Amino acid sequence: MNKKTIIYIIFAFIIIGGAYILNDTFTDTIDSDTSMVISVCTGDMRALEVGVSGYCAVNNIPLILSDIHIPDEISTWLPDYIKENNVKKITIVGPIDFSEVINLKMMGVNVKVVNGRSIPQILTRLTSSYNTTPKSVIITSSDPLAAHLGSYMKVPVFVTASNKSYESSEYLHSSYMNYLKNNNISHVTIVGSLPMTLKDQLHESNITYEEITGSDSVELSYNVNNKIKSLGYLNNSRSVYYGFYGELASAVPLCYANNAMLIEDSSNMGKTNEYLKDNNITDIYFMRNAKSDYIMMEEEDYISSSIIKSLEDDNFKLHFMTNNRTLDEATGLYDVRINSAQKHETNNIHVENLQPQKINTPPLLEILNHTKIRDSNNITANITQQNTTTFKIEYSSIHPYTYTMIDNNTYHITSNGEYEYIYQKNNNTWHVSYIHNNTTYYNTTWMINNNNSITEIQDNTKFTWYKNQDMWICYLNNTPVYTITLK
Repeated sequence: MNKKTIIYIIFAFIIIGGAYILNDTFTDTIDSDTSMVISVCTGDMRALEVGVSGYCAVNNIPLILSDIHIPDEISTWLPDYIKENNVKKITIVGPIDFSEVINLKMMGVNVKVVNGRSIPQILTRLTSSYNTTPKSVIITSSDPLAAHLGSYMKVPVFVTASNKSYESSEYLHSSYMNYLKNNNISHVTIVGSLPMTLKDQLHESNITYEEITGSDSVELSYNVNNKIKSLGYLNNSRSVYYGFYGELASAVPLCYANNAMLIEDSSNMGKTNEYLKDNNITDIYFMRNAKSDYIMMEEEDYISSSIIKSLEDDNFKLHFMTNNRTLDEATGLYDVRINSAQKHETNNIHVENLQPQKINTPPLLEILNHTKIRDSNNITANITQQNTTTFKIEYSSIHPYTYTMIDNNTYHITSNGEYEYIYQKNNNTWHVSYIHNNTTYYNTTWMINNNNSITEIQDNTKFTWYKNQDMWICYLNNTPVYTITLK
């Protein structure tokens, strides 16, 4: 056998093997033996997770939200989670990069992929996950409350979001219309607002609908929870998951597993106390950080401190599905996704032999003396000095920051050209101004103390920082809650 023939044979084996792997990987269902579901939730697949989460809830499967590439913070966490929880099978929903499939297979996991050219094509394929054909469906632009209801009704949730947004298309996609027609579905439930053109389309096809709406997201939450109660569920519920739009799909499996209500408060206005008391709720699980959790906040995505105080004053027990500290609102959402999969297990920090060093600058300035860092949430960064006064910090999970030292007492930090931070030192205190569109929207203070500690003050919360050898440690009420390891 000559060399050329051997090469052809090897090439043929590669082609056949590749075809077998592809054929063995793709599926149309989320099976009950799945240990985890990863749903793409960005770009053209924004809000796909809403249609996926109900299947996860019914089968008690953790749901992880991802980009086309699994974010570093999640990918560094996954191997240990897979090993510790004996994960055998992961189903990925959406067009994830195939290198991620290969990486998971190399961890010994059976990986299945449900894919399609569009959200409607994927979600109609997923309907085969039910053992029997559902007699109805729920239609929503993108509201996680629809998935909450769908998990109890045991029906598919069809998402109409389009154009890489949470907003609905004007008409129901042909994949959805064909599904309704082919399965003789004559009545559907609409959750949230949909265009009149779409509702007219249903009417013209002789499909009636029940519409569950509200004047805002909180009232819609009440109406959906009340609908579920009218079906005979949630009547003994004592807990609620509470948050904004983007992260609540991760909470749907938790709500179903824990007989919990779901409150979406996109306005961040609160006003839920009386409803929660009337429904005998005792425990509230927040799916978003408090403002003071963010070390370098950009967008003001947080649970208002006034809401937290109001609920505390009414003696509700408050729990956070977030870590106590995180870099910003984007990394906070990664924390939520991880902690939701771990069923409330937030990270614990252990510190031994604390011997604080004398330091005169806050940690986010002092790190410029190093080349790499890793925080306790597994976020890493490379630090590069570009010239005598300019530094660039490239984080693993978020966009880079550029630091410019104006003088020994002033630093200017920019983020993607949109957000700015001005650090200014006056005596032993650093004042930080957060600026967007030339407007200061937040301030923090860092006080250099005589006992080799630094006090960070923001949103009426005080944190104490120490530098211990090659690590910065942040304490809240004498408990370590966050670290930055220096290299």
